[in-house]
Amino acid sequence: MQDQSFERYKQELSYDLPPNTPARYFVGGKYIFTAYGCALLERQTEKGHVYSAVNLANGRTATLCRRAIPLEEPSHTRLAAKIRVLPFRGAGVYEADRPPGERLAKDKLTEILCHVFTNILPQYGYIFRENQLGLAEHMTDVISRRGISLAESAVGTGKTLAYLTAAVLAKRGRINDFWLRGNLPGQSYAESAYMPVVIATSSIALQRAIVTDYIPELSAILVEHGIIRTPLTCVVRKGKEHYLCEKRLRAFYNDADARTQTALEPLLSESTSCDLADTEGLTPFMKRQICIAGRCMSDCRSYDCCRYIRYLDEANNPTVDFQVTNHNYFLADILHRANGKRPLLPHHQLVIIDEAHKFLIAARQMYGLELSDAEIPQVVDFIHAFTDGKSAGGINIHKLAKKLEGQSKRLFRQLRENILTAKDYEESERFPAVMDNDTSRHLKNISEIADNLFSALEDSQVQSRFRERKMQVLWKLKNVRERATAFRKYENLICWMEQPDDGEEGETFLRAIPKDLGARLYADVWNIGIPLILTSGTLSASGQSLPGGDFSRIKQSLGIDRVQEHLVCDTSLPSPFDFKQNTLLYLSENVPFPNQQDKGYIAAVADEVERLIRASHGHAAVLFTSYSAMGQVYAALKERGLPYPLFQMGRRDTTALERFKQSAGGVLFASGALWEGIDIPGDALSMLIIVKLPFAAPDPIGDYERSLFGSMDVYKNYALIPDMKVKLKQGFGRLIRTEFDTGVCAILDCRANGSGAYHRQVSTALPPCRITSNILEIERFMQETKPDSYFKEETLCKTA
Repeated sequence: MQDQSFERYKQELSYDLPPNTPARYFVGGKYIFTAYGCALLERQTEKGHVYSAVNLANGRTATLCRRAIPLEEPSHTRLAAKIRVLPFRGAGVYEADRPPGERLAKDKLTEILCHVFTNILPQYGYIFRENQLGLAEHMTDVISRRGISLAESAVGTGKTLAYLTAAVLAKRGRINDFWLRGNLPGQSYAESAYMPVVIATSSIALQRAIVTDYIPELSAILVEHGIIRTPLTCVVRKGKEHYLCEKRLRAFYNDADARTQTALEPLLSESTSCDLADTEGLTPFMKRQICIAGRCMSDCRSYDCCRYIRYLDEANNPTVDFQVTNHNYFLADILHRANGKRPLLPHHQLVIIDEAHKFLIAARQMYGLELSDAEIPQVVDFIHAFTDGKSAGGINIHKLAKKLEGQSKRLFRQLRENILTAKDYEESERFPAVMDNDTSRHLKNISEIADNLFSALEDSQVQSRFRERKMQVLWKLKNVRERATAFRKYENLICWMEQPDDGEEGETFLRAIPKDLGARLYADVWNIGIPLILTSGTLSASGQSLPGGDFSRIKQSLGIDRVQEHLVCDTSLPSPFDFKQNTLLYLSENVPFPNQQDKGYIAAVADEVERLIRASHGHAAVLFTSYSAMGQVYAALKERGLPYPLFQMGRRDTTALERFKQSAGGVLFASGALWEGIDIPGDALSMLIIVKLPFAAPDPIGDYERSLFGSMDVYKNYALIPDMKVKLKQGFGRLIRTEFDTGVCAILDCRANGSGAYHRQVSTALPPCRITSNILEIERFMQETKPDSYFKEETLCKTA
């Protein structure tokens, strides 16, 4: 090996002995240097010089080499490398790993953190970013104090690597080791010593990137440089319906046709992964037939050879460093613990909630209630399919099932009739649900009939091949009964209806969330003592033009405002991207006040969108807050024969997005999902048009919140405007995804322009950009920032 290969060991060398080193270690030997908790000693003999390492903590020694001539300083790093691999060596200068019972001091951990970001990561192509290091240091401080952090980190900061590095060092350095051993008295010392870190995200793509890219690469780097001794380990946790059931696989395979059997054959091998996401060639229907659909019972014939059970054993191994999951699964674990059920995740020492701006959505889903008009009829169909009609006690199961279905139909018929006149909620997907004595009576009947049907079905005899289906139906009946009973306490709930658009097929849902959701999240999540990091590119209502950030809205929404002030920290770090140079903000003065019922307004929007996409030569996305307005503008522009392919992205359509990415300078019309979480780097998206400021549409949740604030002005300033600013930041974030991207963001809402009522709120929410209301400036900007190939794509569009 060449000398330069040992450059990294120079940082481990010290020529000063630690104080209080026992003098007996150096009897008959000359001290040379220290490294990895050991001293190198030189002893002269008749045949030359012998070099030995002695551990300064326990006195263990080992001979490293013999030389005819004395060791010279350039060779010190070679022997430091040998000391590093000794089984008894101590910790290096920048080593984080500590054995159980030995805690790394916070100042030392911060020193190691700084060394990693400043000296190590740049060797692997990572640009040193002061804000990234600052974010990691902030998180480390919060972890050491077992607090809660709201860490807003704009695009380009590198938050994923920041929180992973901080978490690795805190875990391996056992910064909370003493507290962990006392926090869960029923847990063994060994389990307390190796509690994992939980990372909860919203998107599958981010989970996959963390597990397959970030953690393996960071692990290899930290091991190579002696920061950690053993590689990092991680596992993805998902709901059991995502995994293969051995019993159901074999049953489905035996009854399947030859083509289906061919697709299923690779799964029959026990070496194949039980994660259905890893399989290819399976339809959604096939996956539903072979996934785990009920409880895993120990008396199952496939239990001992079950790959899912084996996977759970491996996933719950205490040596796993990271448990990576989604928001919903993490909250399911929280609810299991709160209700005294068996946890889904191992006990953990730290939780990182990435994409935290979506955490409230997941909380509403997991703490909420839901009934659909198709749910009970489906259960009834199952019952008719595998029962012979009567229980052992003589109760007619089929009659009870029909009564249950009838009550469900009456309930939803009444609920639909009450929302037909809800004209004020046309832009919302949620419509007020009128909950009164009549709905309560239907719900009571559903609960009682489901209870009676459960007892009758439990008492019935079915063929052995239907026993599993019977268990599933019993579980569903119990669940329906519990939810129908809970809905009757509607005075404690915010209830609403969701139904398919006119002309579309789909289910109608009755949904609700508890009015005290914030209090429940405080009790179950924020008040349990475990440090929590909530991070996202958009958490505050402030922008990069203001220092810090206003996190009051998200704290109130999630119940974090109930936590003691000294335990909650927040930080808002701006993007390193040069928005003033690379971005132009266009504020239109040509579109009237937003009113999608006004044909003149729709025509003005269509005219302005056409001018903008011609100025940008396509490469545009048009963001709407209303599917209705989007459809009208798209139809108007489709008739004008523009020289760019136009794509409209529906509620459940993802193909339009892919076709837009592959097009040469196309234009994408979208609402809903495109406001956040979609990454289109490069010139494909160079013009982002925001038609209307994204104020939340009226819905029952907003109505309830408004009632708590007393006046509309207070509600608007404390809730509506902050929510709008956060979503505006999310939409704006679709435009500039890398430091090399350039583009124009155009806002057509007249309330955002220089004389508009919300101009100040818009300008403070977005990064500092050059602002114009002149389309000629857009054309000049494109000519200055785009390569010649960008404009050639327009020619391709015309000839296509």
